[in-house]
Amino acid sequence: MNIVLALVVGIIYWLATNKIWYGTQHIVRQPLFLAVPLGLIMGDVETAMKIGAALQLIYLGAIAPGGNLPADEALAACITIPVAIEAGIDPSMAVTIAMPIGLLGVLLDNLRKTYASVWVRMADKAAKEGDMKKARLAQFWYPLIVSIPLRVIPTTAALLVGTTAVAAFLNSIPAWAINGLSVAGGILPALGFAVTIQVIGKKSLIPYFLLGFIIFTYAGINIISIALIGVCLAIIQSKFAQTDDLPNVQQSEGDLL
Repeated sequence: MNIVLALVVGIIYWLATNKIWYGTQHIVRQPLFLAVPLGLIMGDVETAMKIGAALQLIYLGAIAPGGNLPADEALAACITIPVAIEAGIDPSMAVTIAMPIGLLGVLLDNLRKTYASVWVRMADKAAKEGDMKKARLAQFWYPLIVSIPLRVIPTTAALLVGTTAVAAFLNSIPAWAINGLSVAGGILPALGFAVTIQVIGKKSLIPYFLLGFIIFTYAGINIISIALIGVCLAIIQSKFAQTDDLPNVQQSEGDLL
């Protein structure tokens, strides 16, 4: 990969993780979202979307308790998708490559949090002095600018050496190991679903999960149609839930009276 493409991908990673708009930060850093610009840059949107969808399933139920990332899905996508397209790696194998990359991204984020303490103290001091301009610089602009080399340089460097290294590594792997990696890549998305069900799943909602699986497997309906059906079912479910809770609320009010 040439340095210009690698640099552009590094900038995309920086844009996806700089948290300028908190309302959208969890969307723009997702692999499926990043697959679109990365696919356009690499000239293969279809393959990028396939890899991005496979990666998205892994991080589907990932949460950051206390602000601590379990894995950096943005770095995993920004490195894995271009490298996989360049080296011709199957999406199922790309998933296994993405896992350690996502963990390395956590180290970058911890480094950012370490030096960010300097800006916090600077902003606190400016706030005590009533200097809002200095507080704004320390709270927003300084962290934003300093994060450029932290995000762009490692990503660019990894992409410059990544394609050749990955291609050479894959050529040295025996066929049985490649098959094993493919199987592992197929299992990891199931783990993402399991985490999602554990976080938001309820026994009363399990039939909806099974219904979606049955429709997709046997009815031949595409994912978008199933998603629209799911939205309708969610609305119906929420309406029934509100209706069921209504008598309990009225009874509680009556008891108080």
